[in-house]
Amino acid sequence: MRTFLMTALCSASLLTAGQHMNVAICNLGGVSESVIAGAKAETELVYSSAGVQIVWQDCDAFPSPSEQARDPWFIVRLRTDKPPLTVGPASLDVMGKAFVEEHGGYMADAYFQAIQATSERHRGDSGVLLGFVMAHELGHLLLGAGHTPDGVMQSAWGQKQMDALRQRWLRFTAESAGRIRGALESRTAQSAGGK
Repeated sequence: MRTFLMTALCSASLLTAGQHMNVAICNLGGVSESVIAGAKAETELVYSSAGVQIVWQDCDAFPSPSEQARDPWFIVRLRTDKPPLTVGPASLDVMGKAFVEEHGGYMADAYFQAIQATSERHRGDSGVLLGFVMAHELGHLLLGAGHTPDGVMQSAWGQKQMDALRQRWLRFTAESAGRIRGALESRTAQSAGGK
């Protein structure tokens, strides 16, 4: 009981003391609003477990460079064209791409056609999978390139991962969650220092 109480208290303090990130979804391919709403809910769930609140922004209201410097935004473009086929079909690289620079990045693509195909192949929900692809690519924008053996930042997803998606078990590892909060804190500090 004591362990459960300590875990609950630590989780609550993470959520109240956590970081926030502004994310705009730019729907370039006409993905339905109901699918996007489901994907946003899944992305929020993954990030809230890491102590990060997502603040959804309107893609049409992108901030000016000075506003972006004060409070950075991240953009996910939803595309329905075919992704560049540089890896196998089980790789998340075929479903999304983060444009990562030396110190992270601000923009990623999610390829809905590939997400739908993977979802159908594993009898999953394309909105749920889209949410996890967005969480994964946003993770790259904060963590940089590279993958983990488990958690949201895995490089290849199969039936095991799709089953975990259905159960809402996939989360960032504790190390990745800490690094994400640190990256957001660092960007906020850099922005505050640049005022």
